[in-house]
Amino acid sequence: MSEIIRILCVDDELPILNVIRRQLYDEDYEVHTALTAEEALGILRRVRPVHVVLSDYRMPGMNGLEFLRRVSQDRPEAVGIIISGFADTPEVKQAMDQHDLFAFLSKPWNADEMLKTVAEAVDLSLAELGKIKRRR
Repeated sequence: MSEIIRILCVDDELPILNVIRRQLYDEDYEVHTALTAEEALGILRRVRPVHVVLSDYRMPGMNGLEFLRRVSQDRPEAVGIIISGFADTPEVKQAMDQHDLFAFLSKPWNADEMLKTVAEAVDLSLAELGKIKRRR
């Protein structure tokens, strides 16, 4: 039996979440969505493992990088991707350089590019999960 691959998508705009869900529909992923970072953190407490987290950058309450940093503290297997039209900031570039962030996709994104990026992030997550299991 193959492992269930779980993707968490966080964006404060429901239409964006619906587009992402549709684009991932044909892939063999279990997709969870949240409209806020707090809602997403609740999903992360209930669902294990989550392999990839796609997050908008600008969200009320907590930006995407802050959210992904919180995720990585408790869930090192979760690979973070920012999707945003507003994240061309030094903070995002620094996060990429320091490997705190796997990828950045600009809105509007190319569906094929997003699918390829998610697949690469899944591979990285599975490798990280293998390291975690071997350490135990």
